[in-house]
Amino acid sequence: MNRAILEGLRRRIMGAHGAWVEELPSVLWAMRTTPKTDSGESPFSLAFGTEVVLPPEVVFPTLRTLGYKQVDSEEGLRAHLDLLEERRARAHLRALAYKKAVVRMYNRRVRPRPIKIKDLILRKAEVTNPTRAGGKLAPNSEGPYRVYDMVREGTYRLETMEGNHLPRT
Repeated sequence: MNRAILEGLRRRIMGAHGAWVEELPSVLWAMRTTPKTDSGESPFSLAFGTEVVLPPEVVFPTLRTLGYKQVDSEEGLRAHLDLLEERRARAHLRALAYKKAVVRMYNRRVRPRPIKIKDLILRKAEVTNPTRAGGKLAPNSEGPYRVYDMVREGTYRLETMEGNHLPRT
């Protein structure tokens, strides 16, 4: 979940390093109310048994908000709460089936590809400078670099596109 929050913040701030505090509530709201692909349910609906009414729906009436009746809503909410455990169990089973299907699809398409000399690759940014500024919201990789020597399997010497050798493998 932390990775998803950081990705959402990274997309929203794009360069303004101190602005993440103002954007955090909107990123969290979006994550809580958006249905997840694996379960088909939003975290809000799995916690409270009902879908959330979005702020624009309050300002600009929709069919859902125009047909709202307090008495019907309370009865419906009680019925949804009675069925909440079953809904959570179905969501859990759907999530397991989805993850199993994703693993099966991924493994079917994976083909090992060894890195050869003159291949272009990206390098993790933390290798260059482990104490880099920017923290968690900084880019994760840098490059492209060209492989010019293989020390052993999995260890390579790199050069920039201009031909300058990098100091570490």
